[in-house]
Amino acid sequence: MRVLFDFFINIARWACHDTASSTKQSITFLGSACCALTEVLLHPSQIRFGEILSVSDEAGSRAVGIICLIGFLMGVIIAFETALVAQIFGAVIFVVNGIGIAMTRELGPLMTAILFAGRSGSAFAAQLGTQKVNEELNALTTFGLSPMYFLVVPRLIASSLVVPLLSVFATILGILGGGLVMAMYDITYTQFYVQLLKSVTVTDIVFGLVKAVIFGFVIALIGCQCGMNTGAGAAAVGSSTTKSVVKSIIWIVVIDGAAALLTNRLGI
Repeated sequence: MRVLFDFFINIARWACHDTASSTKQSITFLGSACCALTEVLLHPSQIRFGEILSVSDEAGSRAVGIICLIGFLMGVIIAFETALVAQIFGAVIFVVNGIGIAMTRELGPLMTAILFAGRSGSAFAAQLGTQKVNEELNALTTFGLSPMYFLVVPRLIASSLVVPLLSVFATILGILGGGLVMAMYDITYTQFYVQLLKSVTVTDIVFGLVKAVIFGFVIALIGCQCGMNTGAGAAAVGSSTTKSVVKSIIWIVVIDGAAALLTNRLGI
């Protein structure tokens, strides 16, 4: 019994130490990234527009297809599932309200962020992790170039700009998917359009876009941090990539839940 108790105590100590160390590294990296980003924004001449466009193309333009597909399917699924229940009460028209609000406030930004974390956040971690293993980051420092300014800041800016745009595509396709389903329940496109305008407000749209910007920043931050903290060897690169995806999804859900709770309290 004593051995089992000591075993659990050691596990708890290890978990606490690992969590504390990881939290300390994350806070330090966040502070450094925010300082570098602020410095670059105050001096626009230091912004590497070429690198930002390159990252935006890789992480954004090439992800439009999968984002639109998932957004469309989410709209179709929401419409089908809610219409089955609403049909019982003769309130199918109000399904349009649910589709519009759900896609603009929640599912558009949320699904976009999760896909972006799996597709691009992991790529950031793998790229920087490989550079760390190959000692390219040390080479940059030797030449007097800061990896934070040279590699991290362009990814933070690109992600913060790309995720909201992808979220718009996902939201529009989700609403279109819901409109196609509503046509099967004798809701004309004109009725769908009018009801959508009544239910969705500017606040819903702005709220979704703000969340998307935060999601993009957090995903890029976590991906870069995991990549720059990679250990030695190819296995460490894989481990960093996995950590970046897991951490990003956890933080996306936490931020989304906190935002929902906050808006509920404030009545937004």
